[in-house]
Amino acid sequence: MLAEVAVPKTVGDIPIDKMGLAHYFVNYDKYLGPMRQQPLKFMELGIAKGDSLKHWESWLPNAEITGLDINPCDAVFASERVRCYVGEQQDKALLDRIAAERAPEGFDVIIDDAAHVGQLARISFWHLFDNHLKPGGYYFIEDWGTGYWKDYPDGRHYRPEQVGLSWHERVLDRLHKSDAVKAVTPMRKAVGWMRWNLVRSRFHGHDRGMVGFVKELIDECGAEDMTHSSFGTGSPRRSRFEWMRVSLGHVVIRKAG
Repeated sequence: MLAEVAVPKTVGDIPIDKMGLAHYFVNYDKYLGPMRQQPLKFMELGIAKGDSLKHWESWLPNAEITGLDINPCDAVFASERVRCYVGEQQDKALLDRIAAERAPEGFDVIIDDAAHVGQLARISFWHLFDNHLKPGGYYFIEDWGTGYWKDYPDGRHYRPEQVGLSWHERVLDRLHKSDAVKAVTPMRKAVGWMRWNLVRSRFHGHDRGMVGFVKELIDECGAEDMTHSSFGTGSPRRSRFEWMRVSLGHVVIRKAG
């Protein structure tokens, strides 16, 4: 959690420290609300003092709740359904051990509120998603906007690019509209070909830290197009995601069944 920049809030009597509390919990209620009474296997990476686990313990009364943090958690919980582990989110051997002990059939819900560093989140995401999240399970990623912050180890300030045609596109547009070009069929066809094939093909958006990681996940959404039998490459396959939703600071992914 980002305790140093977040505004402390509460859910009921439980203090919760999350940057985007309001719409984060709208998402949690939307996707997890219908499952609240089920005996879910639930895991959160990055639990700080354990306050969020207290909320989940109360809000998910039949769930078995697992937390992981780099520091020990001294919180006292109301039931034995909650267990905390100490370690790093990118430690795949530790993640395997936790899954074997707490959810051998897979987790229903995983939340990443840990380091908010792209490389670490990427490693834990793909390992947990591929190996320890049930089909139809939900994976939530919090605070991905740290990639826009230069004070984060992998973050940088955003530098917007001007929107518009490049110089050569403007030249080709003028030629395309020229009566002289229109009057000569080979020239008209050549200019038309160049306008189509020399259009700008790369857009250098922000790709730092968590922002770059989240944009990589969008590629997985396009797996069918990437591997299209006529236009793509590789063996045709469907996305491992049923869907992906992105909002300010929050990503929600449902694993394909």
